[in-house]
Amino acid sequence: MTFKTSVKGSGEAPRLAVGNTAFAILALATESLAILMASISSGAIYHLAAYGDPGPIETYLAIGALTALFYTLPFAFRDEYDIEDFLEGRRATRRIFVIWNYAFLSLALFGFLTKTTGVFSRGWMILFYMVGLVAVIAVDAFIDAMLKSAIARGHIICRRVMLIGAEDVVARTREQIEGGGSNVRVVATGILSDPEPSAGDPSAGEEAAEGDLRDIVAMARMAHIEDVVVLLDWSQSSRIERIVEGLLVLPVGVHVDAGSIIGRFVDPRVTRFGGTTTLSLTGAPIRPMQALTKRAFDIVLASVALVLLSPLFALLALLIKLDSTGPVFFRQRRRGYNHHEFRIWKFRTMTTLEDGDRVKQVTRADARVTRVGNWLRKLNLDELPQLINVLLGEMSLVGPRPHAVAHDIHYETRILDYPRRLNVKPGITGWAQVQGLRGATETEEAMRRRVEYDIHYIENWSLVLDLYILALTVLSPRAYRNAY
Repeated sequence: MTFKTSVKGSGEAPRLAVGNTAFAILALATESLAILMASISSGAIYHLAAYGDPGPIETYLAIGALTALFYTLPFAFRDEYDIEDFLEGRRATRRIFVIWNYAFLSLALFGFLTKTTGVFSRGWMILFYMVGLVAVIAVDAFIDAMLKSAIARGHIICRRVMLIGAEDVVARTREQIEGGGSNVRVVATGILSDPEPSAGDPSAGEEAAEGDLRDIVAMARMAHIEDVVVLLDWSQSSRIERIVEGLLVLPVGVHVDAGSIIGRFVDPRVTRFGGTTTLSLTGAPIRPMQALTKRAFDIVLASVALVLLSPLFALLALLIKLDSTGPVFFRQRRRGYNHHEFRIWKFRTMTTLEDGDRVKQVTRADARVTRVGNWLRKLNLDELPQLINVLLGEMSLVGPRPHAVAHDIHYETRILDYPRRLNVKPGITGWAQVQGLRGATETEEAMRRRVEYDIHYIENWSLVLDLYILALTVLSPRAYRNAY
Protein backbone atom coordinates (compact mmCIF):
# COMPACT_ATOMS: atom_id res chain seq x y z
CA MET A 1 0.00 0.00 0.00
CA THR A 2 1.14 3.55 -0.64
CA PHE A 3 1.39 5.85 2.37
CA LYS A 4 1.63 9.62 2.54
CA THR A 5 1.91 11.72 5.68
CA SER A 6 1.12 15.30 6.49
CA VAL A 7 1.37 17.00 9.87
CA LYS A 8 -0.79 20.07 10.58
CA GLY A 9 -1.79 22.09 13.60
CA SER A 10 1.09 20.80 15.72
CA GLY A 11 2.14 24.20 17.00
CA GLU A 12 2.33 25.04 20.68
CA ALA A 13 -0.85 25.56 22.64
CA PRO A 14 -1.67 29.04 24.01
CA ARG A 15 0.08 29.98 27.26
CA LEU A 16 -3.10 29.62 29.33
CA ALA A 17 -4.27 26.36 27.74
CA VAL A 18 -5.66 23.64 30.02
CA GLY A 19 -5.34 19.91 29.43
CA ASN A 20 -7.86 17.15 30.11
CA THR A 21 -6.43 16.20 33.51
CA ALA A 22 -6.30 19.80 34.74
CA PHE A 23 -9.83 20.37 33.47
CA ALA A 24 -11.11 17.27 35.30
CA ILE A 25 -9.53 18.47 38.56
CA LEU A 26 -10.98 21.96 38.11
CA ALA A 27 -14.45 20.59 37.33
CA LEU A 28 -14.41 18.28 40.36
CA ALA A 29 -13.14 21.07 42.62
CA THR A 30 -15.78 23.49 41.32
CA GLU A 31 -18.61 21.04 41.99
CA SER A 32 -17.26 20.27 45.46
CA LEU A 33 -16.96 23.98 46.29
CA ALA A 34 -20.53 24.58 45.09
CA ILE A 35 -21.82 21.82 47.38
CA LEU A 36 -19.84 23.20 50.33
CA MET A 37 -21.23 26.68 49.73
CA ALA A 38 -24.77 25.27 49.38
CA SER A 39 -24.40 23.44 52.70
CA ILE A 40 -23.00 26.43 54.59
CA SER A 41 -25.40 29.00 53.12
CA SER A 42 -28.53 26.85 53.55
CA GLY A 43 -27.51 25.92 57.10
CA ALA A 44 -26.82 29.51 58.11
CA ILE A 45 -30.02 30.82 56.52
CA TYR A 46 -32.17 28.12 58.14
CA HIS A 47 -30.58 28.61 61.58
CA LEU A 48 -30.92 32.39 61.35
CA ALA A 49 -34.60 32.09 60.46
CA ALA A 50 -35.35 29.48 63.11
CA TYR A 51 -33.09 30.50 66.00
CA GLY A 52 -31.70 33.96 65.26
CA ASP A 53 -28.02 32.99 64.82
CA PRO A 54 -25.99 31.32 62.03
CA GLY A 55 -25.52 28.09 63.96
CA PRO A 56 -22.61 25.59 63.84
CA ILE A 57 -20.74 26.53 60.66
CA GLU A 58 -18.22 23.72 61.23
CA THR A 59 -21.08 21.18 61.12
CA TYR A 60 -22.36 22.61 57.84
CA LEU A 61 -18.82 22.44 56.48
CA ALA A 62 -18.36 18.80 57.53
CA ILE A 63 -21.73 17.70 56.14
CA GLY A 64 -21.09 19.61 52.92
CA ALA A 65 -17.67 17.99 52.49
CA LEU A 66 -19.12 14.53 53.06
CA THR A 67 -21.94 15.17 50.60
CA ALA A 68 -19.44 16.47 48.03
CA LEU A 69 -17.44 13.26 48.44
CA PHE A 70 -20.51 11.04 47.97
CA TYR A 71 -21.61 13.11 44.96
CA THR A 72 -18.30 13.27 43.09
CA LEU A 73 -17.16 9.67 43.63
CA PRO A 74 -19.58 8.04 41.12
CA PHE A 75 -18.54 10.51 38.42
CA ALA A 76 -14.85 10.09 39.28
CA PHE A 77 -14.98 6.28 39.25
CA ARG A 78 -16.56 6.35 35.77
CA ASP A 79 -14.08 8.98 34.49
CA GLU A 80 -16.94 11.39 33.84
CA TYR A 81 -14.99 14.56 34.50
CA ASP A 82 -13.28 14.44 31.11
CA ILE A 83 -13.82 17.18 28.56
CA GLU A 84 -15.64 14.73 26.27
CA ASP A 85 -18.19 13.90 28.98
CA PHE A 86 -19.36 17.51 29.07
CA LEU A 87 -19.21 18.02 25.30
CA GLU A 88 -21.11 14.81 24.52
CA GLY A 89 -23.89 15.44 27.05
CA ARG A 90 -23.13 12.57 29.46
CA ARG A 91 -23.56 14.98 32.39
CA ALA A 92 -27.26 15.37 31.69
CA THR A 93 -29.61 16.96 34.26
CA ARG A 94 -31.35 13.62 34.73
CA ARG A 95 -28.07 11.91 35.67
CA ILE A 96 -27.13 14.76 38.02
CA PHE A 97 -30.51 14.37 39.74
CA VAL A 98 -29.95 10.62 40.24
CA ILE A 99 -26.43 11.05 41.64
CA TRP A 100 -27.56 13.87 43.95
CA ASN A 101 -30.25 11.61 45.41
CA TYR A 102 -27.69 8.82 45.77
CA ALA A 103 -25.42 11.23 47.67
CA PHE A 104 -28.19 12.11 50.11
CA LEU A 105 -29.11 8.45 50.64
CA SER A 106 -25.44 7.72 51.33
CA LEU A 107 -25.35 10.63 53.77
CA ALA A 108 -28.40 9.25 55.61
CA LEU A 109 -26.84 5.77 55.76
CA PHE A 110 -23.58 7.23 57.07
CA GLY A 111 -25.45 9.13 59.79
CA PHE A 112 -27.34 5.97 60.78
CA LEU A 113 -24.23 3.79 60.96
CA THR A 114 -22.21 6.36 62.91
CA LYS A 115 -25.17 7.32 65.14
CA THR A 116 -24.69 10.98 64.24
CA THR A 117 -28.14 11.71 62.86
CA GLY A 118 -28.70 14.01 65.85
CA VAL A 119 -26.60 16.70 64.18
CA PHE A 120 -28.94 16.70 61.16
CA SER A 121 -31.72 19.27 61.34
CA ARG A 122 -34.54 17.99 59.12
CA GLY A 123 -35.51 21.50 58.07
CA TRP A 124 -31.95 22.35 57.15
CA MET A 125 -31.44 19.06 55.26
CA ILE A 126 -34.55 19.67 53.16
CA LEU A 127 -33.32 23.19 52.35
CA PHE A 128 -29.79 21.88 51.65
CA TYR A 129 -31.20 19.20 49.33
CA MET A 130 -33.05 21.78 47.22
CA VAL A 131 -30.32 24.46 47.24
CA GLY A 132 -27.61 21.89 46.54
CA LEU A 133 -29.51 20.32 43.64
CA VAL A 134 -29.99 23.71 42.00
CA ALA A 135 -26.31 24.49 42.66
CA VAL A 136 -24.88 21.35 41.03
CA ILE A 137 -27.17 21.69 38.00
CA ALA A 138 -26.20 25.36 37.62
CA VAL A 139 -22.49 24.64 38.11
CA ASP A 140 -22.50 21.91 35.46
CA ALA A 141 -24.24 24.26 33.02
CA PHE A 142 -21.63 26.91 33.86
CA ILE A 143 -18.74 24.48 33.33
CA ASP A 144 -20.22 23.39 30.01
CA ALA A 145 -20.59 27.00 28.82
CA MET A 146 -17.07 27.95 29.96
CA LEU A 147 -15.62 24.84 28.31
CA LYS A 148 -17.16 25.66 24.93
CA SER A 149 -15.94 29.25 25.24
CA ALA A 150 -12.43 28.08 26.16
CA ILE A 151 -12.32 25.72 23.16
CA ALA A 152 -13.41 28.53 20.84
CA ARG A 153 -10.67 30.81 22.27
CA GLY A 154 -8.00 28.12 22.06
CA HIS A 155 -7.50 27.76 25.81
CA ILE A 156 -8.02 23.98 25.85
CA ILE A 157 -5.18 21.64 24.91
CA CYS A 158 -6.75 19.56 22.16
CA ARG A 159 -6.47 15.80 21.74
CA ARG A 160 -4.04 15.06 18.94
CA VAL A 161 -5.52 12.67 16.41
CA MET A 162 -4.12 10.92 13.35
CA LEU A 163 -6.44 9.79 10.54
CA ILE A 164 -5.54 6.89 8.23
CA GLY A 165 -7.55 6.11 5.12
CA ALA A 166 -8.42 7.10 1.57
CA GLU A 167 -7.89 10.78 0.75
CA ASP A 168 -11.56 11.71 0.29
CA VAL A 169 -12.65 9.85 3.46
CA VAL A 170 -9.87 11.47 5.51
CA ALA A 171 -10.82 14.94 4.24
CA ARG A 172 -14.51 14.42 5.02
CA THR A 173 -13.81 13.00 8.49
CA ARG A 174 -11.40 15.79 9.30
CA GLU A 175 -14.04 18.37 8.44
CA GLN A 176 -16.61 16.60 10.63
CA ILE A 177 -14.23 16.43 13.59
CA GLU A 178 -12.91 19.97 13.46
CA GLY A 179 -16.21 21.58 12.51
CA GLY A 180 -18.15 20.27 15.50
CA GLY A 181 -16.77 22.47 18.29
CA SER A 182 -14.84 19.56 19.83
CA ASN A 183 -11.50 19.52 21.63
CA VAL A 184 -10.03 17.23 18.96
CA ARG A 185 -7.52 18.33 16.33
CA VAL A 186 -6.27 16.26 13.43
CA VAL A 187 -2.50 16.84 13.46
CA ALA A 188 -1.44 14.02 11.12
CA THR A 189 -2.97 12.09 8.25
CA GLY A 190 -1.96 8.94 6.44
CA ILE A 191 -3.39 8.65 2.93
CA LEU A 192 -3.79 5.06 1.76
CA SER A 193 -4.16 4.11 -1.86
CA ASP A 194 -6.16 1.11 -3.03
CA PRO A 195 -4.16 -2.09 -2.48
CA GLU A 196 -2.44 -3.30 -5.63
CA PRO A 197 -1.65 -6.95 -6.29
CA SER A 198 2.11 -7.51 -6.25
CA ALA A 199 3.54 -8.76 -9.54
CA GLY A 200 5.96 -11.66 -9.33
CA ASP A 201 7.05 -11.84 -5.69
CA PRO A 202 4.08 -11.84 -3.19
CA SER A 203 6.45 -11.22 -0.28
CA ALA A 204 7.46 -7.88 -1.80
CA GLY A 205 3.97 -6.47 -1.19
CA GLU A 206 4.01 -7.65 2.41
CA GLU A 207 7.46 -6.10 2.99
CA ALA A 208 6.25 -2.80 1.54
CA ALA A 209 3.21 -2.87 3.81
CA GLU A 210 5.42 -3.53 6.84
CA GLY A 211 7.59 -0.59 5.86
CA ASP A 212 4.55 1.66 5.54
CA LEU A 213 3.36 0.62 9.00
CA ARG A 214 6.76 1.51 10.44
CA ASP A 215 6.41 4.93 8.82
CA ILE A 216 2.96 5.33 10.37
CA VAL A 217 4.31 4.48 13.81
CA ALA A 218 7.28 6.82 13.42
CA MET A 219 5.04 9.68 12.27
CA ALA A 220 2.63 9.11 15.19
CA ARG A 221 5.51 9.27 17.67
CA MET A 222 6.97 12.38 16.08
CA ALA A 223 3.60 14.20 16.13
CA HIS A 224 2.83 13.10 19.74
CA ILE A 225 -0.41 11.47 18.64
CA GLU A 226 -2.94 10.44 21.32
CA ASP A 227 -5.50 8.68 19.11
CA VAL A 228 -5.33 7.00 15.71
CA VAL A 229 -8.50 6.48 13.66
CA VAL A 230 -8.42 3.89 10.86
CA LEU A 231 -10.94 4.89 8.17
CA LEU A 232 -11.26 1.74 6.10
CA ASP A 233 -14.35 -0.10 4.92
CA TRP A 234 -15.06 -3.18 7.02
CA SER A 235 -14.88 -5.30 3.88
CA GLN A 236 -11.10 -4.81 4.07
CA SER A 237 -10.93 -6.71 7.35
CA SER A 238 -7.50 -8.28 6.75
CA ARG A 239 -6.03 -4.87 5.90
CA ILE A 240 -7.58 -3.29 8.99
CA GLU A 241 -6.27 -6.13 11.16
CA ARG A 242 -2.74 -5.67 9.80
CA ILE A 243 -2.78 -1.91 10.44
CA VAL A 244 -4.25 -2.27 13.94
CA GLU A 245 -1.66 -4.90 14.85
CA GLY A 246 1.07 -2.51 13.78
CA LEU A 247 -0.42 0.36 15.83
CA LEU A 248 -0.52 -1.64 19.07
CA VAL A 249 3.14 -0.77 19.72
CA LEU A 250 2.02 2.84 20.32
CA PRO A 251 0.69 4.12 23.68
CA VAL A 252 -2.37 5.58 21.93
CA GLY A 253 -6.05 4.89 21.52
CA VAL A 254 -6.66 2.89 18.33
CA HIS A 255 -10.09 3.35 16.75
CA VAL A 256 -11.76 1.85 13.67
CA ASP A 257 -14.40 3.82 11.78
CA ALA A 258 -17.86 2.72 12.88
CA GLY A 259 -19.29 2.90 9.38
CA SER A 260 -22.75 4.05 8.33
CA ILE A 261 -24.59 1.15 9.98
CA ILE A 262 -22.86 1.08 13.38
CA GLY A 263 -22.67 4.88 13.55
CA ARG A 264 -26.49 5.07 13.79
CA PHE A 265 -26.47 3.52 17.25
CA VAL A 266 -25.82 5.35 20.51
CA ASP A 267 -23.80 2.81 22.47
CA PRO A 268 -22.47 -0.16 20.48
CA ARG A 269 -20.22 -2.44 22.53
CA VAL A 270 -18.40 -5.74 22.36
CA THR A 271 -20.27 -8.79 23.68
CA ARG A 272 -19.12 -12.42 23.94
CA PHE A 273 -21.32 -15.48 23.54
CA GLY A 274 -19.04 -18.27 24.68
CA GLY A 275 -16.13 -18.23 22.26
CA THR A 276 -17.89 -15.93 19.78
CA THR A 277 -17.24 -12.18 19.90
CA THR A 278 -19.90 -9.83 18.55
CA LEU A 279 -20.51 -6.11 18.30
CA SER A 280 -23.81 -5.39 20.05
CA LEU A 281 -25.65 -2.53 18.35
CA THR A 282 -28.71 -2.60 20.58
CA GLY A 283 -29.91 -4.46 23.64
CA ALA A 284 -33.31 -4.88 25.21
CA PRO A 285 -34.71 -1.34 25.63
CA ILE A 286 -35.44 -2.02 29.30
CA ARG A 287 -33.55 -4.71 31.22
CA PRO A 288 -35.44 -7.24 33.40
CA MET A 289 -34.96 -5.48 36.75
CA GLN A 290 -35.79 -2.12 35.17
CA ALA A 291 -38.94 -3.62 33.64
CA LEU A 292 -39.93 -5.02 37.04
CA THR A 293 -39.39 -1.62 38.68
CA LYS A 294 -41.38 0.16 35.97
CA ARG A 295 -44.22 -2.35 36.23
CA ALA A 296 -44.42 -2.05 40.03
CA PHE A 297 -44.41 1.74 39.67
CA ASP A 298 -47.27 1.54 37.13
CA ILE A 299 -49.39 -0.78 39.26
CA VAL A 300 -49.04 1.29 42.45
CA LEU A 301 -49.76 4.67 40.83
CA ALA A 302 -52.53 3.39 38.54
CA SER A 303 -54.30 1.65 41.45
CA VAL A 304 -54.13 4.72 43.67
CA ALA A 305 -55.26 6.99 40.81
CA LEU A 306 -58.27 4.79 39.97
CA VAL A 307 -59.43 4.81 43.59
CA LEU A 308 -58.98 8.56 44.02
CA LEU A 309 -60.50 9.43 40.64
CA SER A 310 -63.54 7.11 40.82
CA PRO A 311 -65.92 9.99 41.81
CA LEU A 312 -64.60 12.00 38.84
CA PHE A 313 -65.13 9.00 36.54
CA ALA A 314 -68.77 8.77 37.65
CA LEU A 315 -69.31 12.50 37.04
CA LEU A 316 -67.72 12.40 33.60
CA ALA A 317 -69.75 9.34 32.63
CA LEU A 318 -72.96 11.15 33.57
CA LEU A 319 -71.98 14.28 31.58
CA ILE A 320 -71.15 12.20 28.50
CA LYS A 321 -74.52 10.39 28.62
CA LEU A 322 -76.41 13.67 29.08
CA ASP A 323 -74.52 15.40 26.24
CA SER A 324 -74.93 12.90 23.41
CA THR A 325 -76.17 9.43 22.57
CA GLY A 326 -73.74 6.54 22.62
CA PRO A 327 -71.56 4.61 25.07
CA VAL A 328 -69.53 6.28 27.83
CA PHE A 329 -66.31 4.59 26.76
CA PHE A 330 -64.62 4.42 23.38
CA ARG A 331 -62.74 1.19 22.59
CA GLN A 332 -60.35 1.01 19.66
CA ARG A 333 -57.67 -1.42 18.49
CA ARG A 334 -54.14 -0.25 19.19
CA ARG A 335 -50.75 -1.93 18.99
CA GLY A 336 -48.81 -2.46 22.18
CA TYR A 337 -45.47 -3.95 23.18
CA ASN A 338 -43.90 -5.99 20.35
CA HIS A 339 -46.90 -5.08 18.13
CA HIS A 340 -49.44 -7.16 20.11
CA GLU A 341 -52.90 -5.65 19.65
CA PHE A 342 -55.19 -4.60 22.49
CA ARG A 343 -58.28 -2.44 22.89
CA ILE A 344 -57.67 0.95 24.45
CA TRP A 345 -60.07 2.55 26.97
CA LYS A 346 -61.02 6.21 26.50
CA PHE A 347 -63.94 8.41 27.46
CA ARG A 348 -66.01 8.91 24.31
CA THR A 349 -65.51 12.42 22.96
CA MET A 350 -66.96 12.03 19.46
CA THR A 351 -70.18 10.99 17.76
CA THR A 352 -68.35 8.31 15.74
CA LEU A 353 -66.57 5.13 16.89
CA GLU A 354 -64.17 4.41 14.01
CA ASP A 355 -62.01 1.29 14.26
CA GLY A 356 -61.56 -0.05 10.75
CA ASP A 357 -58.88 -0.07 8.07
CA ARG A 358 -59.30 3.70 7.66
CA VAL A 359 -59.51 6.01 10.67
CA LYS A 360 -59.86 9.74 10.08
CA GLN A 361 -57.80 11.77 12.54
CA VAL A 362 -59.43 14.47 14.63
CA THR A 363 -58.81 17.97 13.31
CA ARG A 364 -59.29 21.40 14.84
CA ALA A 365 -63.01 22.35 15.13
CA ASP A 366 -63.94 18.79 14.08
CA ALA A 367 -67.76 18.52 13.87
CA ARG A 368 -67.58 14.95 15.22
CA VAL A 369 -66.33 16.12 18.64
CA THR A 370 -69.11 16.60 21.19
CA ARG A 371 -69.43 19.60 23.52
CA VAL A 372 -68.33 17.64 26.58
CA GLY A 373 -65.75 15.81 24.47
CA ASN A 374 -64.19 19.12 23.45
CA TRP A 375 -63.16 20.10 26.96
CA LEU A 376 -62.38 16.51 27.95
CA ARG A 377 -59.77 16.48 25.18
CA LYS A 378 -58.40 19.91 26.07
CA LEU A 379 -57.87 18.85 29.71
CA ASN A 380 -56.53 15.38 28.75
CA LEU A 381 -59.33 13.82 30.83
CA ASP A 382 -60.43 11.52 28.00
CA GLU A 383 -57.23 9.48 28.50
CA LEU A 384 -57.86 8.64 32.19
CA PRO A 385 -59.65 5.29 31.58
CA GLN A 386 -56.36 4.00 30.17
CA LEU A 387 -55.38 3.43 33.79
CA ILE A 388 -57.35 0.20 33.26
CA ASN A 389 -55.02 -0.72 30.38
CA VAL A 390 -52.07 -0.02 32.67
CA LEU A 391 -53.37 -2.37 35.36
CA LEU A 392 -54.00 -5.05 32.70
CA GLY A 393 -50.35 -4.75 31.64
CA GLU A 394 -51.23 -3.55 28.13
CA MET A 395 -49.89 -0.03 28.66
CA SER A 396 -47.59 1.91 30.96
CA LEU A 397 -48.15 5.29 32.57
CA VAL A 398 -45.34 6.71 30.41
CA GLY A 399 -44.30 5.57 26.95
CA PRO A 400 -44.83 6.30 23.25
CA ARG A 401 -48.51 7.06 22.61
CA PRO A 402 -50.30 4.23 20.75
CA HIS A 403 -51.95 5.15 17.46
CA ALA A 404 -54.85 3.48 15.70
CA VAL A 405 -53.76 0.29 13.93
CA ALA A 406 -54.69 1.85 10.57
CA HIS A 407 -52.24 4.70 11.22
CA ASP A 408 -49.51 2.26 12.30
CA ILE A 409 -49.88 0.37 9.04
CA HIS A 410 -49.69 3.64 7.08
CA TYR A 411 -46.52 4.99 8.74
CA GLU A 412 -44.47 1.85 9.47
CA THR A 413 -43.50 1.54 5.79
CA ARG A 414 -42.75 5.25 5.40
CA ILE A 415 -40.70 6.07 8.52
CA LEU A 416 -37.72 3.79 9.21
CA ASP A 417 -37.79 3.96 13.03
CA TYR A 418 -41.58 3.98 13.40
CA PRO A 419 -41.90 0.27 14.38
CA ARG A 420 -39.25 0.78 17.12
CA ARG A 421 -41.78 2.84 19.08
CA LEU A 422 -43.38 -0.42 20.20
CA ASN A 423 -40.22 -1.96 21.61
CA VAL A 424 -41.63 -0.77 24.95
CA LYS A 425 -45.20 -0.60 26.24
CA PRO A 426 -47.17 2.41 24.97
CA GLY A 427 -48.05 5.05 27.54
CA ILE A 428 -50.90 7.29 28.65
CA THR A 429 -48.44 10.16 28.28
CA GLY A 430 -45.02 10.38 26.69
CA TRP A 431 -41.94 12.47 25.99
CA ALA A 432 -43.34 13.68 22.66
CA GLN A 433 -46.65 14.73 24.22
CA VAL A 434 -45.11 16.90 26.96
CA GLN A 435 -43.12 18.66 24.21
CA GLY A 436 -46.41 19.70 22.58
CA LEU A 437 -46.31 17.03 19.86
CA ARG A 438 -49.85 15.74 20.14
CA GLY A 439 -53.09 15.92 18.21
CA ALA A 440 -53.39 15.11 14.53
CA THR A 441 -50.27 14.29 12.52
CA GLU A 442 -51.32 15.91 9.27
CA THR A 443 -47.95 15.46 7.55
CA GLU A 444 -45.33 12.74 7.47
CA GLU A 445 -42.79 15.22 8.87
CA ALA A 446 -45.01 15.83 11.93
CA MET A 447 -45.08 12.10 12.64
CA ARG A 448 -41.34 11.83 12.03
CA ARG A 449 -40.69 14.46 14.72
CA ARG A 450 -42.91 12.58 17.15
CA VAL A 451 -41.05 9.34 16.41
CA GLU A 452 -37.72 11.04 17.13
CA TYR A 453 -38.91 11.99 20.61
CA ASP A 454 -40.28 8.49 21.19
CA ILE A 455 -36.96 6.88 20.22
CA HIS A 456 -35.12 9.33 22.49
CA TYR A 457 -37.35 8.22 25.37
CA ILE A 458 -36.70 4.53 24.68
CA GLU A 459 -32.92 5.01 24.48
CA ASN A 460 -32.75 7.14 27.63
CA TRP A 461 -35.40 5.55 29.85
CA SER A 462 -35.16 5.84 33.62
CA LEU A 463 -37.66 5.97 36.46
CA VAL A 464 -36.58 9.56 37.08
CA LEU A 465 -37.45 10.43 33.47
CA ASP A 466 -40.90 8.84 33.93
CA LEU A 467 -41.51 10.96 37.05
CA TYR A 468 -40.35 14.06 35.18
CA ILE A 469 -42.73 13.36 32.26
CA LEU A 470 -45.66 12.72 34.62
CA ALA A 471 -44.97 16.05 36.35
CA LEU A 472 -44.81 17.88 33.00
CA THR A 473 -48.04 16.19 31.88
CA VAL A 474 -49.88 17.87 34.73
CA LEU A 475 -47.96 21.15 35.06
CA SER A 476 -46.52 22.10 31.67
CA PRO A 477 -48.64 24.22 29.29
CA ARG A 478 -46.99 22.45 26.35
CA ALA A 479 -48.61 19.16 27.42
CA TYR A 480 -52.01 20.71 26.62
CA ARG A 481 -50.96 22.18 23.27
CA ASN A 482 -52.78 20.95 20.15
CA ALA A 483 -55.41 19.22 22.30
CA TYR A 484 -58.45 19.04 20.02
